[in-house]
Amino acid sequence: MRPPNPLLHVTALACAALWTPTPAPAQEPVVAITGVHVVDVRRGTALPRRTVVIEDGRIRSVEENGAVPGAAVVVDGTGRYLIPGLWDMHAHVRHPAAPAVLLPQYLAHGVTGVRDMASDCDGPPEEGAACIARLREWRAAIEAGEMIGPRFLALSSFPLNPPWDYAVTEEQARGMVAELAGRGIDLLKVYYRLSPEAFAWFVDIGREHGLDAGGHIPLRMTVAEASAAGLRSLEHARDFLFDCFPGSAEFRAAARSQNPPSDVMRSMVDDHDPAICDATFRVMVENDTWYVPTHVTRRMDAFADDSVFRADPRRKYIPAPVWAEWQADADRMVALDPSPEGRRVVRGFYQTGLELTGRAHAAGVGIVLGTDAGDTYVFPGSGAHDELGELVKAGLTPAEALAAGTIRAAEFLRMEEDYGAIEPDKRADLVLLGADPLANIGAVREIEAVILGGRVFDRAALDAMLAAVEEAVADFEE
Repeated sequence: MRPPNPLLHVTALACAALWTPTPAPAQEPVVAITGVHVVDVRRGTALPRRTVVIEDGRIRSVEENGAVPGAAVVVDGTGRYLIPGLWDMHAHVRHPAAPAVLLPQYLAHGVTGVRDMASDCDGPPEEGAACIARLREWRAAIEAGEMIGPRFLALSSFPLNPPWDYAVTEEQARGMVAELAGRGIDLLKVYYRLSPEAFAWFVDIGREHGLDAGGHIPLRMTVAEASAAGLRSLEHARDFLFDCFPGSAEFRAAARSQNPPSDVMRSMVDDHDPAICDATFRVMVENDTWYVPTHVTRRMDAFADDSVFRADPRRKYIPAPVWAEWQADADRMVALDPSPEGRRVVRGFYQTGLELTGRAHAAGVGIVLGTDAGDTYVFPGSGAHDELGELVKAGLTPAEALAAGTIRAAEFLRMEEDYGAIEPDKRADLVLLGADPLANIGAVREIEAVILGGRVFDRAALDAMLAAVEEAVADFEE
């Protein structure tokens, strides 16, 4: 198994002086975006020549050639496209350097909300560590306009992943969930070493506290079993491959790691049985279990030996110690089986995962955008653009992929009343694009402005954010 997310390993003391709170801005003015094509993410269409008026952080009106209030700050949207802010539903922001290095990258790339999937520390926090209390402070500072970054939509527990030889009792699970709920988490992150019994306890007890369970399912359970037991969201595509081949039961009974041996992975790819996965999708739909594919993680596995892939120019936004760990992780992936056949199997695993996402979507499984940002070659913020492209490769239309990162994500978090679409009374978290994302999902990279709660960050402001990130990253080089 890979080591924990490398973004959690940069020395806290090296980050201590990278950020200090700024005073909250004065009340934002009324904003009117004129002549813009508004992307209706519910219907997958663009509404031309709209005037979008924003006041007190919310959308007040969306009208064709609408009137502009006299005191409004006007943003010319002629020929441009307006989408809701993107949500990354599997992010990792728990790091002392996050305010200076990670969070601005999300906002600068149009990601206005994140569901963080490892928000708390397992055990007493070390000095300077970023644990749940600090993340809650950052959440409040972002909401108050004192910090630059995306909204923290949900904060999770640490991974619930006891050692193999440690049997969790129901009483221990109950005490742990009560303690975590008291610390202010929003969801339980389950993990692969849990026994099926402990998994069920955590899910059921979590419900009593109003907490969903999502993450990695126990290796001793199938996706269908975890769904029937109450899993809210399945993270990553690989569990479908673990289930849908003739040797699945044997593999799950014996596995001690989420990285299958080369011969077993080969069987997962070459002996894949679509009928098993189709039955699993039906169970997920029946139980309202959603799916966060994070294909960019398996893309790294597939292209770890590709020098062009590894020479990504976004390296300038990644601290040197983290970049070094990414290189070592990519090297380890290739070393598992560097033969041509071994690399074929790994690429086949990635490709089959994409195909399964397309089939899951066609079967009615709810799919939302998530990246595992911070994992090797998964870049904060811009990784959401990469993953949208992966969803389109999987068979979703650009409109469906865009919905996965906006309205479908809001529906998953039960926040669609306030977020996820460009409609009156919703929060004004928006992204202004220079091209049509319904024609080409790559247009999400052509950002001209980001609006968070009515606060407008134009292209110059976004460039300044990224320049500040690059400067902060350079501090790690010295």
